[in-house]
Amino acid sequence: MKRRARIAPIALALLTGAATSGAEVPALDPTPLPGARAPAPATRPSSALAENDLDRLLAKLDAEEKALRAELDAIGPALEVTRRRMIARGRAYYRHVRAGFLPVGGGFDALVDHAARVERTRLALERDLAREAELTRRSAELADRLTHLGAERAPLEVHREAMNRARVALAQEEERRAAFGRAFETSVRPDYLAIYGADVGPAELDRRAGFRSLMGRLPFPIAGRAEVRKVSRRGAGGPGVELTALDGAPVRSVAAGRVAFADTYADYGLTVIVDHGERHYSVYANLGAADAKAGDQLPGGARVGTVASGPDGAKLYFELRRGAEVIDPGPWFGM
Repeated sequence: MKRRARIAPIALALLTGAATSGAEVPALDPTPLPGARAPAPATRPSSALAENDLDRLLAKLDAEEKALRAELDAIGPALEVTRRRMIARGRAYYRHVRAGFLPVGGGFDALVDHAARVERTRLALERDLAREAELTRRSAELADRLTHLGAERAPLEVHREAMNRARVALAQEEERRAAFGRAFETSVRPDYLAIYGADVGPAELDRRAGFRSLMGRLPFPIAGRAEVRKVSRRGAGGPGVELTALDGAPVRSVAAGRVAFADTYADYGLTVIVDHGERHYSVYANLGAADAKAGDQLPGGARVGTVASGPDGAKLYFELRRGAEVIDPGPWFGM
């Protein structure tokens, strides 16, 4: 009887409080879900960021994004289960509260059991409400972090793309440099060489002398009047000549040969190299356009391109080489 005397006021208070509180739930201090992580600080790309560091950083962002998306995907089903459970417990709680003092007819013990069920249902409902709030909060947090990750990734992707383009450009430049050097490494004596002189017309070269037979009578690569001066191009290691002509004037091969190089190269600009055999080469640089490609067989006087226009006018840069060595073209032109 003493036990019943102590519990009775508690049971009455629980029933009264449950009936009057309605759907009000005390404010809770939610705690992070197991496995939840705080947002990582934003990362900013550095202009001097090394490629390996950039790859590692992007891989780290990829791993974090994958983990966040997996957690976000798992929240949806968990939230659905929690809400269904809340509805079921809410209905049960409502039924218990509406029952009020009906269980008194079963005696005091039945009333106490009823009060305990009401309290358990209320506490379970509070846990479900807190769980729903936590899942909703975490879902919003994950979505926000994924948005920030996208913002962090964008400049890094741009940086990596720029590095890839720079790498490709460097590889292409190295390939052009190697091709330019290879152009002076292989040369054979052609079976037939011919030139087209400005005054005497086509002339067959001495097959035994080859290109050397043109010494002193080599035709200029530009027909008509042109101002000629000797210059030295950086990296050439010897003299060449610069011919001033009209913009777009045709440039012609000084003798028959095979095109060994036709591409843009460092300080030379758009360049065509013709192999005349026996390691003799003519170089036509600063072209506005190239009309020949590597591997083409050209007769003497064949068009190789046009003169490019620059700040100082249209100028063709021309070299003669024996192997990779630049030789003075003056004696060849009779200058």
